[in-house]
Amino acid sequence: MAVLVAAVLQTVTPVVTIAGPGSSPGEGSGPELLITPVGWAFSIWGVIYTLAIVQAVAALVTRSHGSPRRQTAQLALYLGGAVWILLAGIDSSLATAAALTVMFGAAVVAVLTVAREEIDPSWLRRLTRAAVGLYAGWVTAAFFLNVSTALVDAGVVDADDLAWQVVVLAVAVVTLLVLAVAARGLAAYALAGVWAMIGIAVTARDNGDDTIVAATFVGAVLLVVVTTVIDLRRRRAPLPVL
Repeated sequence: MAVLVAAVLQTVTPVVTIAGPGSSPGEGSGPELLITPVGWAFSIWGVIYTLAIVQAVAALVTRSHGSPRRQTAQLALYLGGAVWILLAGIDSSLATAAALTVMFGAAVVAVLTVAREEIDPSWLRRLTRAAVGLYAGWVTAAFFLNVSTALVDAGVVDADDLAWQVVVLAVAVVTLLVLAVAARGLAAYALAGVWAMIGIAVTARDNGDDTIVAATFVGAVLLVVVTTVIDLRRRRAPLPVL
């Protein structure tokens, strides 16, 4: 029940920011960077929130809640999401970066746990992996963007400097790949990463930044290839001898 309440809470929290000061969660806070996904890419939050609620309801109805470790991580992720939305509304990139750091940690625990977790019935297992995987993949990408905006606001780096943003993008791609492998090629996780790459590529194309476009293309291809290879290997694995 707690996971469902938290899932609903993070979904209704944006209403508070709409009438209040600052940016909406979709817009984010802080300066616009070269590695910021195009605006429509943030529509993925609607899918993420919907899946989170549907999964929580399904787990409650079937009484198949699964691993307490994963449930705790989901709870922390959803509550962190609600706090992040509120902080985004006051235009504090430092505060949102702190919230995203907590969310990122919870997302990693959740996705690594669900990738190894056996949940019955099988449709609930697929639903849970889709919900957690998509959320975790998008939070992974969002974490690096929020930290980057915080660094700009703190005066550590310049928002118009391409070099450091390419480095951040490369680190983000490597992190996505490492976690994709650790999560046993969870398709939903890779899908969110690819969606982030597409969103960044569109922004880079509009700004004429060919380097970032190329980097996002490579990142997206690697995520697809790695996930596909892991899936094919799993399918070809020999069946256990009875």
